[in-house]
Amino acid sequence: MACDQLQQSLLDRDELSADQQAAVRHFGQTLSAVLHHYGRRGQAELNRRYVGIDPDNEGVRAKNCEVEQDDAEINAAAKDCTERIRRVLRAANYTPLSREQIESTVGIASQWGVPLHVDFDVFTQLAVYTRGDIVGVRTLRPWHRPWLEVPVEVPVYQRVVVVYQLQQDAKSDWAADPHHLHLRMFKNIPRLDVDMLLPGTRVKISWLDRTKIVVPSLGGIGMTIWKIVRTALLVAALSLYTAAVLFGLILAALGYIVRSVMNYFQTRDRYMLNLTRSLYHQKLDSNAGVIYRLREEAQQQRYSEILLAYYAMLTNDEAISRRRLKRRVERILRETIDIEVAFDVSKTLELMMLLGICTQGPDERYRPHRPAQATEHLRAWWDAQSLEDD
Repeated sequence: MACDQLQQSLLDRDELSADQQAAVRHFGQTLSAVLHHYGRRGQAELNRRYVGIDPDNEGVRAKNCEVEQDDAEINAAAKDCTERIRRVLRAANYTPLSREQIESTVGIASQWGVPLHVDFDVFTQLAVYTRGDIVGVRTLRPWHRPWLEVPVEVPVYQRVVVVYQLQQDAKSDWAADPHHLHLRMFKNIPRLDVDMLLPGTRVKISWLDRTKIVVPSLGGIGMTIWKIVRTALLVAALSLYTAAVLFGLILAALGYIVRSVMNYFQTRDRYMLNLTRSLYHQKLDSNAGVIYRLREEAQQQRYSEILLAYYAMLTNDEAISRRRLKRRVERILRETIDIEVAFDVSKTLELMMLLGICTQGPDERYRPHRPAQATEHLRAWWDAQSLEDD
């Protein structure tokens, strides 16, 4: 949900007066601007560190071709960027998938995916992060009624980010420089198809397709061999014409073998085409573009968390404890937008205290400043940061 929509949903609960609603709107505008400024330094520093290992940076690529690179320095820079990107991902509420969770998807696929083999040994580092683990709805044409489109529920990740760096000696048909750190972002990926997002994959031909390839060819080869044997028995007694027929039958057998090989490659290419089509509309961004998107999502996440916590405090009759604030925010979300969320109250309160939005009493309870006063505190914090930048 967009920040403006969340704010309006909260105000539509009619727990605040008209003057308070206007003040909260003004507070929200100031908060958005301050959080943008808050994340600017981290964005600039991450960009500065990533530019040297960005696969899309043509200037760095040309320089790397002229100067031999130190693998140890590259790996250290990639690990540093990976750790900084991990912090941004966590701020944007992404959850990492374990190696076991990734491997559990290998070799299987949803109705919209492709079964694959994955070589994990080609990676120096590999991380997959997801957000929005929901049950989506897609349409499927049943094999026995291909003219119908049937809605099917499928577990999906609304957002998936893949971070990887290849080994120096990795060999594959896809171009990915091991001197770079690669980032990819996708949307609405079925849980079973996470392996489709990884490089270093090979198509896994199903047993049905193998049968379709092998059985007709074996039948043709068997018939041809039988004809060869039967003809060979008559070679000594027959003319040169029969020998030519025998040679033709041998060529036919070789033709069946070639046909089987070609069918295999055609089937593999069909799988790869399905893979490309499946991901074409689901890829959102890559490399530096992913960092900008993540920073924007992290800012929106911070805004939403602070706005929810502030609203929960403001509409509470008295100072509120951490535990009660967590439960109250989760209930508001459930009632307002029908979403079950585990609210991170500690991180949110820490940032709210830093920005001067609320105060903590000696009894470990929190009380918000009035909207106008909270807005003034946000401006004061912004002015102080601007002086430090100068």
